[in-house]
Amino acid sequence: MSQLKSKQILFLFLSSLLFSLNPDVSRAETENNTERLLVTYETTKAPSRSSEQPSKVDVIEVPETEVEETIDHLTSKKEVKHVEKDQPVFLMGASEPNDPFFSYQKPWINQIHLLKSWNLATTKESTQTVAVIDSGIDLTHPDLRANIVDGVNLVTPNKTAQDVDGHGTRVAGLIGAETNNNLGVVSPSRGTSLMPIKVTENGKGELSNVVQGIRYAIDHSADVINLSLGSYDHSYALRTVIEEAVAEDILVVGAAGNDNESSVVYPAAYQDVLAVAAVETGTNDKAAFSNYGSLVDLATPGTEIYSTSLNGTYAFDKGTSMAAPIATSSALLINESAPYLTNKQTIKLMKETADAVNSSYSLGGGLLNVDSAIQGITEYNRIYGNTAIETAVEIAKSNWNELEEQTLKMDGKPISGKFVILARSDEFPDSLAASPLASKLESPILLTKKTGVSSEVLTELNRLKADHVFIIGGENAIPEKISNEIKSAGINTIRIGGANRYETATEIASLVDRDNVNQAFIVSGEKFPDALSISSFAARFGAPVLFTKQSTLPKETKSYLDQKVPDRAYVIGGKEVVSEATYSSIPSKDLERIGGDDRYDTNFKVLLRFGASSTSKKTYFATGLKFPDALTGGAAASLSGDAIVLLHPKRYTEPLGKSILYLTNNGIIDYRILGGPEAILPKKAWSIDQLLEQ
Repeated sequence: MSQLKSKQILFLFLSSLLFSLNPDVSRAETENNTERLLVTYETTKAPSRSSEQPSKVDVIEVPETEVEETIDHLTSKKEVKHVEKDQPVFLMGASEPNDPFFSYQKPWINQIHLLKSWNLATTKESTQTVAVIDSGIDLTHPDLRANIVDGVNLVTPNKTAQDVDGHGTRVAGLIGAETNNNLGVVSPSRGTSLMPIKVTENGKGELSNVVQGIRYAIDHSADVINLSLGSYDHSYALRTVIEEAVAEDILVVGAAGNDNESSVVYPAAYQDVLAVAAVETGTNDKAAFSNYGSLVDLATPGTEIYSTSLNGTYAFDKGTSMAAPIATSSALLINESAPYLTNKQTIKLMKETADAVNSSYSLGGGLLNVDSAIQGITEYNRIYGNTAIETAVEIAKSNWNELEEQTLKMDGKPISGKFVILARSDEFPDSLAASPLASKLESPILLTKKTGVSSEVLTELNRLKADHVFIIGGENAIPEKISNEIKSAGINTIRIGGANRYETATEIASLVDRDNVNQAFIVSGEKFPDALSISSFAARFGAPVLFTKQSTLPKETKSYLDQKVPDRAYVIGGKEVVSEATYSSIPSKDLERIGGDDRYDTNFKVLLRFGASSTSKKTYFATGLKFPDALTGGAAASLSGDAIVLLHPKRYTEPLGKSILYLTNNGIIDYRILGGPEAILPKKAWSIDQLLEQ
């Protein structure tokens, strides 16, 4: 165990002891402690305590015990765009570190896009421990010694893990050389704890020592194992101990081999090991010596690699033995940026954000791009823009290459064209009934504010070659000037809007339904979550979505149902959303309520009741605190029968776990997150990814 970990454990022990000895003092301190929250509003607010000028941003201070409750309360308000906790910031140093030999390393550092990633990172070095299973490390090297923790010599057990060959020292320098210390070289991690485990000397060693070395790393709490060595012979013992390491959540990285073969040496060849090949530094071509093939996961530069060497010196080297520690050290940096990532997720990010290589050889995901991997922490499987309006545009771009010609009857007359639905981004009632119409027309739903159509929306209408736009809501919801702006772009507009939200919903329903209405969905017209839960299913069944009040069935909704009398009507939401008296007054041949303990439980029960579509390939996840992302995502979900799962943007809820279990049992593991990191935190998004993988 490292000295750092020992100090942390001691600190935690003393802290817990102090709390147990002085519970009243600790409780009082907790009650008096406050935390700052940064609140961003949709529109400019009057001067506040934190600013003398009008601003969209305010800083408020709340007791620590009320932070989560306050965030939930503020986030649910339509005028609030985002709420975030205060966080530390760090002064950005020079764009390049002051290590004198950095210039020798710059070609490969630029090649993997490392510099920008350093500036984005919130720590100055890694807090993890890497077991360097190799020829040992130069224990007195000035660029390494501060980071070296206790290790072992398995070649000559009564001696230290001092390196006499230089290989392990060069590997260690790439993994954890101190950075920005006016000395020597840099490492992607900028410094990390190095555990020397000596298993070779004079260029060779025994498999038994490698197996024991991995076991030593496990027993001494290593976080990562680097194996820049290998053999073409499979070993059950080696594979088993690798599996034991992975089971302890240790990231294992291995060199692919230097024989220009279409195979990978063990242990890199094992499934749970990140197998790293090499490209020529400065190019995207495979290094002449590097192995390649289907078992390779990733490539990094592997020629002209400058690193630490014996007797406090530095030297150039090449090989997949040098490529592997570059990947190891980069993984540390990625993990420090998002410590909630599992090792599998870190590897997945590195592979799926890699750059293409100019080679006919298979090099896995391609060339490591550290900047893209760190950006991917936020962007992986996420569809979003800077606003809800831009997110709707991005959803359309992701799901519609073009629009198909459709025909719809209005007032008994057919209308043909390529249709898009336009709804309000900041008012939910009219918008939420539009999903079945969007499904019928195989059209996206775009959003607008009351003040005017954004340039992004007009550009998207042009890309889709839309010739008709259905405007959802009356002129109080979407003014006529917006219709005129669209007409000025050469696009016809058709307004669907009643005197109120209830009548607008019935007008949309009349366009969706047939003479005989088999099914209808009745949801709250006063709260939006339950309408979101049913939107993709209503679209799948071609069934109308109608609104009701909690305590009474509006005359507009009742009139429509009296006329159609659906074979089956579903009321979505519990009794606190739609009262028992209102439920009983709904005209239908058969009536069923689907409601849970809260919006998330109702969402799960809807999914369970109607099931995954046979055509479903993925799931859309959206915040349950605001409506726009799930609304526009519902139109996309209806194209392939996918479901919308609502979630709390920050915290785990039991219904989410149940929904994911149901989906995975049905073989649905692909997903998309709707909305930016302010809508659903990256940590939350990656927890979903982990649940789906499990």
